[in-house]
Amino acid sequence: MAQTNKGSIIAMVATIVIIGFILQVVFVYADKIDSPHKAVVEFSKAYFWLDKATMNKRLCNAQKTTDEVNIIDEYIQQATNEAGQMGFELKYMKNTIYHVKTHTLSSDDSKAVVRLTCYKKKAINPLYMTVAKIFRLNKTYHIDETINVIKEDETWKVCGKLFDLT
Repeated sequence: MAQTNKGSIIAMVATIVIIGFILQVVFVYADKIDSPHKAVVEFSKAYFWLDKATMNKRLCNAQKTTDEVNIIDEYIQQATNEAGQMGFELKYMKNTIYHVKTHTLSSDDSKAVVRLTCYKKKAINPLYMTVAKIFRLNKTYHIDETINVIKEDETWKVCGKLFDLT
């Protein structure tokens, strides 16, 4: 009798492990699918974290340059200058966003309008975030933006008015 219970427990554990593995594969595949929401969130995180490479990847080609000036380079330089005027390095200007929510206002096969709501905090490094949270040193800013997204080169990219970038 004890042998039968042991066998059914092992079978149940094996079934749970197999189901967990299958779900993990499904989640990894689902994460690779590009969408307007993913483009907006990736660009927004990169924008506030001052991640030039990701911003370049998710910004539409038509908006990358204005009067032959790369607006992402200009934005990073402006943030560097602002930090320098305060006596800090560029990393002082980094922010993180959290409680990110997106909602599609309109969409078709090649363009979409996505509303992004989230909160922003200064995020120089993880230790700063922890200490600032404990001692309530950090201000929280609410962000509510409507962002246009277009499909360009089979990838969703943000375009139009983007925070203070343009």
